[in-house]
Amino acid sequence: MVKIRYKGHKPSFVRDDGGLSIAFHPNQTREFDENHKRTRELVKRLLTRPDTYEVISDVGTKKVGGGVTTRSKASRSKTQKKVDAALKKPKGLKKGKGKAK
Repeated sequence: MVKIRYKGHKPSFVRDDGGLSIAFHPNQTREFDENHKRTRELVKRLLTRPDTYEVISDVGTKKVGGGVTTRSKASRSKTQKKVDAALKKPKGLKKGKGKAK
């Protein structure tokens, strides 16, 4: 696999050997398989123009870590939960004690 970055300022469209049109936008990176029969010649053509296209080499590791957790809710203390439970009103209808007359 080869990563190629487009260095131009305007969108560019390139056709591969199968007739598929590939769009490159400014600073866009695309990944091609240089061993595939359709993209082999395309990669060769793109690499002949080093002023417009450049090969990107991967530096460092990819997909490491889970990211930063944001907007997390602060945990509530046990006493606060007890106070909230005592203030909460019961739901439903009130039932009277004794027989209905």
